[in-house]
Amino acid sequence: MRWRFVDRIEEFEPWIFIKGHKSISLEEYVLLELFGRQGSFPETLSLESCIHLARWLVVRSSNFQQTCLLCEVVRFSFENEASMGDTLNMVVSVRKREDNLLEIICEASTDIQRICCGTLTLDLMPLTDSLDPKTMRTMWQELYDKA
Repeated sequence: MRWRFVDRIEEFEPWIFIKGHKSISLEEYVLLELFGRQGSFPETLSLESCIHLARWLVVRSSNFQQTCLLCEVVRFSFENEASMGDTLNMVVSVRKREDNLLEIICEASTDIQRICCGTLTLDLMPLTDSLDPKTMRTMWQELYDKA
């Protein structure tokens, strides 16, 4: 099984912001049952979903030339839990861009409550170091089809 951290991209402005969402599946919300937390989407996966959305911001803004890796969690908090059937509505905004670093502000919420928010620093790197640009272009078209 391959995890999908972004299901749809709704809005995008290069190097400014990106909005998208991720639907919580049955397989994802049962991951914490072993630890006595039934019906809860792991907080780390909420953070990872925000990072994946930020990665799409970098990939598309750079015309499929760059990607990014998490460099630092500057400040991040988890306020509520997401459950099966919830949709994480995520927004990633660029706070600062310099050299090979990007500081972003992330927020994820459901229709009724904020799940998490915070500031992250990303390290920019060539896309070809880790991913195939052709594959990424195809995936982008699936996620952000403006038809």
